[in-house]
Amino acid sequence: MSTTADAALVSEHSDYSNPDHREVRRVVFSGYLGCAIEFYDFLLYSTASALVFGPVFFGNLTPLMATIAAYATFAAGYVARPLGGIIFGHFGDKLGRKRMLVMTMTMMGIASTFVGLIPTPHSIGLLAPVLLLILRIVQGIAVGGEYGGALMMAVEHCDQKKRGFYASLIAIGAPTGTVLASLAFGTVRLLPDSQFLQWGWRVPFLLSALLLVLGLYIRARVSESPLFLEALKHEGEMSRFPLAQLLRYEWKAVILAVITAAGPLAVYIVGATFTQTYIGHLGFDSSVALFALAIANGVNLFWFPICAHLSDKYGRRPLLLVGFAMSILLVGPNFMLVSTGNPYLTMLAFWLLGSLAAGPIYGALGAFLSEKFSTRTRYTGTSIGYQLGSTLGAGLTPLIVTSIFASSGGTSISGVIAFLIAFCTVSMLCVVMSKETREADISK
Repeated sequence: MSTTADAALVSEHSDYSNPDHREVRRVVFSGYLGCAIEFYDFLLYSTASALVFGPVFFGNLTPLMATIAAYATFAAGYVARPLGGIIFGHFGDKLGRKRMLVMTMTMMGIASTFVGLIPTPHSIGLLAPVLLLILRIVQGIAVGGEYGGALMMAVEHCDQKKRGFYASLIAIGAPTGTVLASLAFGTVRLLPDSQFLQWGWRVPFLLSALLLVLGLYIRARVSESPLFLEALKHEGEMSRFPLAQLLRYEWKAVILAVITAAGPLAVYIVGATFTQTYIGHLGFDSSVALFALAIANGVNLFWFPICAHLSDKYGRRPLLLVGFAMSILLVGPNFMLVSTGNPYLTMLAFWLLGSLAAGPIYGALGAFLSEKFSTRTRYTGTSIGYQLGSTLGAGLTPLIVTSIFASSGGTSISGVIAFLIAFCTVSMLCVVMSKETREADISK
């Protein structure tokens, strides 16, 4: 549907002050499903980095160094995410949110399917890890544009009193994708090691093609953001260079958004990557961590919206501060429980840090970030803020913490714990310095 057709639809059936609730539900479901598919694809790579890519693509290195090399390609996707935020944010603020979301989903689905088809270095030599790196960068660019756009569609369609709740329904696309990716990899991980490394790990990536078809069908049926169309109608065209306007007038909001997002993303990604490596290093079954991760994120499907509802009622800052404080307190106990090797204590560890503490943060974070920016720059600002935060927090963290652990000879986890606590503390201080945004008028 073109922007002109969308404008006619929104003009006839919807406006921001009196939203069409059926259309809001359609838009939110589309955003949720899109994020679930994209994070399924993206987090497949993180799990494969911990379990597969080292021995398959970097088998000439020692096991720990091969894992670090795999995490380096993993980090490349996060480095590319801000670029995706800039590109899709720019055109999303100029041409509309919907078109960009169709493009990001297509890029992600194709790249992930191709990862499952890459020949090994035994067949094509160094070209194999090079192709892996290129596809990872394409993934990063796609995700960089996806989250901000889906979030914009949700908060710009719904009414002010429910922004946090609807934003959280986009956010739970990430744990949904994590659940699907963890279950898919956990299932094929039950294969004998030789079959798993030879072909089993490819199956979850190839399933991305089916998810892509489903996602595109649903996404094509939603309308454009009414706030974007209203701004377009009054101004004739949006800002020619949203990024330049953002950096000139709203740069403080960008910095606060980056640092606020970095801490919790660092903690989250450690659970999806390094913790699995750590469990394997201790000699325990890594599939336990995969299923524990899936269970914790399954709880998040309900816990995040509950926390988001509380943020609509009491404010974003109180929820964020509670979540950060809990994360800081639970990082140490998390690794203590995991190091026991007991499956039930491992599940408890993932639930405490990856669900109980994460809920207040991710329940409020989406709305908190989007409410900081004007309609003219909201897609760009939210995307860049969140994606730069993901690069600093999630993209580099597996590489850093694995290197810290390796520097101790693989005998001490205290350096990793200290690093994560410091990261969360800095993010928490940014929330302390920020203003409450719950009552912000985002129609301007």
